[in-house]
Amino acid sequence: MSRRRLAAVAALTLLSGTALAGTAHAGTSEITVGTCAGYDLPNLGTVDPCVSEPLDALFTGLTEYVPGTSRSRYAVAKSITTQDNRVFQVTLRNGWKFHDGTEVKARNFVEAWNQVASAKTNSSFLFEEIEGYGKRKMSGLKVTGDHTFTITLSRPLGVFVKKLSMLAFSPLPDSILKSPASFRRKPIGNGPFRVVSWSLSSESVVERFDGYPGAKPAVARIVYRTYRDENALYAALRSGDIDFTSLIPSTKLATFKKDLDGRVISRPGHINQVITFPAKVAANTDFRKAISMAIDRETITREVFEGGRVPAHSFVPPTAEGSRSDSCGQVCAYNPTKAREYLAKALTSGFRPPAVLPLYYNADSAHGDWVKRVAESVTKTLGGKVKVVPKSLRTFSAFRDAVTGGRLDGMFRAGWQLDYPHIQNVLAPMYASNGVANDGDYRNPRFDALLRSADRQRSSAKAIKLYQQAEALLVRDLPAIPLWVYGQQAGFSERIAKAGLTPTGGLDPMTVKLA
Repeated sequence: MSRRRLAAVAALTLLSGTALAGTAHAGTSEITVGTCAGYDLPNLGTVDPCVSEPLDALFTGLTEYVPGTSRSRYAVAKSITTQDNRVFQVTLRNGWKFHDGTEVKARNFVEAWNQVASAKTNSSFLFEEIEGYGKRKMSGLKVTGDHTFTITLSRPLGVFVKKLSMLAFSPLPDSILKSPASFRRKPIGNGPFRVVSWSLSSESVVERFDGYPGAKPAVARIVYRTYRDENALYAALRSGDIDFTSLIPSTKLATFKKDLDGRVISRPGHINQVITFPAKVAANTDFRKAISMAIDRETITREVFEGGRVPAHSFVPPTAEGSRSDSCGQVCAYNPTKAREYLAKALTSGFRPPAVLPLYYNADSAHGDWVKRVAESVTKTLGGKVKVVPKSLRTFSAFRDAVTGGRLDGMFRAGWQLDYPHIQNVLAPMYASNGVANDGDYRNPRFDALLRSADRQRSSAKAIKLYQQAEALLVRDLPAIPLWVYGQQAGFSERIAKAGLTPTGGLDPMTVKLA
């Protein structure tokens, strides 16, 4: 089930159980990473957060993310060219090898992509822009030589190239293409590390691949150890039994920096939380701005989330290329005086808000506390002239059915997790007229036109400027209220001098420097 289709955020919860015992390292250039137990892994398109870290170490795509950034650079690709942002010519570097010694060729990309796209997995939608998507072999992929192939999209979309650093777009060797079931037993990649042993339920070990033609990692061996209890995992980190984890328990967010003597990473991440307005509920822009400026984001994130969330000052998470730190300006800042002024302006224009304004959420996830605090903040700030009341639906499924069916008579919470780190991946799905997650049914022809123009731009810089102009329209119209961004936290042992995260928050093994 695609998180993009649901357009919602579900928190990862580690199950109760017993952690595996063991020493953190057997050699001076080995580290142990604590993670959670993964699910079944039939192919690269079925990846859950627990397995993404070791798989990222095993595979390299046409492009790769520059460590510590959301920018991409060529990796296996020697060049990717286009004249119209619809047809792309790909040329591979010669001599790039899989871990089984076979050469990475064009067919290894094309056949792997067809396999993932046709499997209807949680990543298959990433290929939907390619012509012929939905069929076993996409007509938009053509092998033109051992090291060349073309990609034809159904419409111009320059940012498509941004996706190519994602795991789902990795190549697979002939052995796995011929026997896909073997991927479960032992993935064979083309990345900086190769598999020594593989178990999603206990422990996987990878080692540096000496035949890797790219930059060499500083660590020679990584043990990925699974834990079924988040407190046991955290205790293992504090004791030095593991060297790194990006799964800090929510109960430790207030103390983990002190617990680990500052050996932490804490930054805004790639998931945002917003409040969305159905057009029939709040058809006045000044009223929506009054609601936004009546929300005390700073206090709520500090007291409810204890540092696990960062107040949003933009519609776009900061890990996305093209995001700006304060694009929402005063509209996303708590300002009681301005909030009351905007409300008065809305009332003067003849707008009459409902006597009670519901704020809907699903009760089967941890949203109740913050929804209550937001409702209290708005009601109090606006002097009771607008009474916001939390209302829950029992399950996420019931909540989503009510949202997509247009049956809610109030505001509702929504979230978005970036599929790839680019501003377009927020604006198009959430706010374009045909966006798959445009739950508020926002319609602005100028906004749509800016997106189409940006999609056609061959210059990345020019495209981003157009996407940013489109975001400015969102700030003006305010079809949703940005609240906060989920934080990315990690901790490491004294053996590590430096470490960085991928755009999605996992360990980037290429950034690790040992103490």
